Amino acid sequence: MPNSKSSVLVFLFSHFFFFFFVLREAAPIYSSHVCTDSIKYQPNSTFQFNLNLLLSSLTSNAAKGSHFFRTQLSNAINGLFLCRGDTLTTTCSDCVSAASREIERRCPVQKEAIIWYDLCMLRYSNQSLNNFVPSSEISNTETVDPKNKERFNEILAGLLNSLAAKAVISHVDKFETEEVNFTRTEKLFGLVQCTPDLTAFGCNSCLKSAIASVPICCDGKLGATVLLPACNIRYELFPFFNTTPSSNPPAIRSPPSGRSNFSVILGFVIPIVGVVSLFAFGFCSFTGKQGRDMLLSWRKKNLPEV
Repeated sequence: MPNSKSSVLVFLFSHFFFFFFVLREAAPIYSSHVCTDSIKYQPNSTFQFNLNLLLSSLTSNAAKGSHFFRTQLSNAINGLFLCRGDTLTTTCSDCVSAASREIERRCPVQKEAIIWYDLCMLRYSNQSLNNFVPSSEISNTETVDPKNKERFNEILAGLLNSLAAKAVISHVDKFETEEVNFTRTEKLFGLVQCTPDLTAFGCNSCLKSAIASVPICCDGKLGATVLLPACNIRYELFPFFNTTPSSNPPAIRSPPSGRSNFSVILGFVIPIVGVVSLFAFGFCSFTGKQGRDMLLSWRKKNLPEV
């Protein structure tokens, strides 16, 4: 019987930790990168020293809760990162850390580079960062049914242009998401984002450029992402963004209220408590009287009488 009890405990705890780690957010996913090969630096040079300081500064500010940060070192190198507006601080920090490591690996001697992940973007340059090139496009392999293509394109154009109009006038983070009906059973989900430091004109110009590229790169695709250094857009036929506001918005936002923090904590605690309760119930049901005797014995030893 002791072996049977041990097996049950191993089973329950292994499944508990499985569900616990499933609840954690997935690791950041690499999307694309661009290196400017025409401008290079020598290894162990002053530029590399400054670049290392810059990347350290970016990762440090992401860990402090910033979703967007821009800086310049020694008038020789500029850099910034941007996290998606619906990400938590820990998720943003993990993404920026991954991006800072990967950009050095993929662009080992370039003085100008940019890397995109699904949840963040990081770039640096010895030149000004005020430009909208280069760009990168990612699209699904599946395409919309030809008989629905015209309607799909109309709905998609309306969705992206509506989101762009909202982002342009945003005075906070220039990040917008929305969902619209495509068919009776399907929804189309869209997202647009500009770097918060852009003017309304700059944000509008960047987003319009991204939207204009969709028919060229991704005509009829069921989902696509267009990435620019100062903005990005994405649409899918599945929910790929958080439908509730992030508890850790960009640093330029007002601090979240205690109630918001409490709601986020509950969002993580309630599922875990539920899993523990289910396993406790399963343990008692599986072991029957022996399980109840074990729990009663533990409670007598560890809990004070009332």
